[in-house]
Amino acid sequence: MNAHASITAIEPYRFYIGQAVDHVGGRLRSVIVDREITLMGRQIYRVTVSPEDAAGRPNRIVSGDHLVAA
Repeated sequence: MNAHASITAIEPYRFYIGQAVDHVGGRLRSVIVDREITLMGRQIYRVTVSPEDAAGRPNRIVSGDHLVAA
């Protein structure tokens, strides 16, 4: 792959910044703070977890495949 190649097709994000989300397994109520798409096309979200579910870790990085809209 050419290191100077640019990606022209931009995938839409599943979630928008500020949206309330939850983990597919539940019990991780969060809000999207930042997001990015990797070169492999995976969506990565930085979330702030609600205080009740944080367990000492209020900020987390989660794959978009593991999130659902709340």
